[in-house]
Amino acid sequence: MSKEKMSHEERAQYWIDLEDNLLIGGAAYSEWCNFIAKDAYTAFVHCADLSTVVMSLACIETYLKTESPDMQSQPLHSVINNECMLCDDEKETLHNLRRYRNKWVHLYNLDDDEILQKEEHFIAETERMACLAVKMLLTVLFSNQFV
Repeated sequence: MSKEKMSHEERAQYWIDLEDNLLIGGAAYSEWCNFIAKDAYTAFVHCADLSTVVMSLACIETYLKTESPDMQSQPLHSVINNECMLCDDEKETLHNLRRYRNKWVHLYNLDDDEILQKEEHFIAETERMACLAVKMLLTVLFSNQFV
């Protein structure tokens, strides 16, 4: 029997707990990042896991490019590689999330039968990746805090 998906309340609490653990001081970012982050939050709390991954990465990319204007024309993988505020493990996690997103967004080898046969696997996988995306979103947004 598979693990049940997190409830809306558990997801909201997960987000709050991450904020409590990651935000020590204050963080400032553009209103555009704030708008996208709110959309990622809404998607996450309402169990739209693929949307959470996509919107979290969109917000991360927007934030990183806003912080480094010389990177605005670069693809996300280059922006991640050149980000000095993130450790190597965080960069690798972002690359894994980016590759996961690409698998869905660019329809690499999409097989409807495989998805139907392994639906529970995909549901669990997307929830796990959504949780990771939210963690990385908040990690990036809070990477340059002030006290």
